[in-house]
Amino acid sequence: MENHAPLHYLARRGNWQLLAQQGGSHAERDTADVIKAHLIAKYPGQFTVTEHPTDLKWMYFDYTRGLDPSMYVKPEHATEEDVWWDEEKGIYMTMSGSREVACRGGGGCIPDLKIQHNASERRQFLECKNQNDAGNAHERAAKYATPSVISFVKNKFGMTYHPFAHIFTGSMVEKRKYVVELATTYGAEPNHLFLWKAGRPVEPFIEWLDAVIIPPLLGAINTNVDWAP
Repeated sequence: MENHAPLHYLARRGNWQLLAQQGGSHAERDTADVIKAHLIAKYPGQFTVTEHPTDLKWMYFDYTRGLDPSMYVKPEHATEEDVWWDEEKGIYMTMSGSREVACRGGGGCIPDLKIQHNASERRQFLECKNQNDAGNAHERAAKYATPSVISFVKNKFGMTYHPFAHIFTGSMVEKRKYVVELATTYGAEPNHLFLWKAGRPVEPFIEWLDAVIIPPLLGAINTNVDWAP
């Protein structure tokens, strides 16, 4: 008799095949749905998953203000091109015509997803990109792999672990020219790069979450796991 390994509980969900076949703008939502379902089932009440978190909304302004606070001193004759830090209000300000207004954006970035441990507030940011054999989504996501951004985010939130993970899917992850580029670009933390292959099977993705992403959020010290799909 042929033996079959038991399916992961998410793989048994009636809508999983539909989710797995969706691409493009659906990939991010599919990823969030799988993560939420897994965390609710295995770690009930312990985690919150946020789509498009605003934790890093002012990262670029904060980083450069730390380097040179004089960049964010209000000029005598401010214009719409100027941005300054209002110490009393604790916000960045600019001009809208003749009025002083709070900045609405442009000073940072918004990751795709955030997993946060509710009790400790430890968090992990995730970028999920679906790309075919063309495009530059993987290059735009590379800002999160730069030493300055990684160092800033770790200091901001008191992290002792790598703050970003990247999930790529679509036909690009089947192409050698992209695979080697991704391995090089994100090679500083290779375990934090997940290439979700054709069909997006749930089992290896969940194994990666449990091996790489969840342990530091639960307070694990040694995150240098030797994980491979």
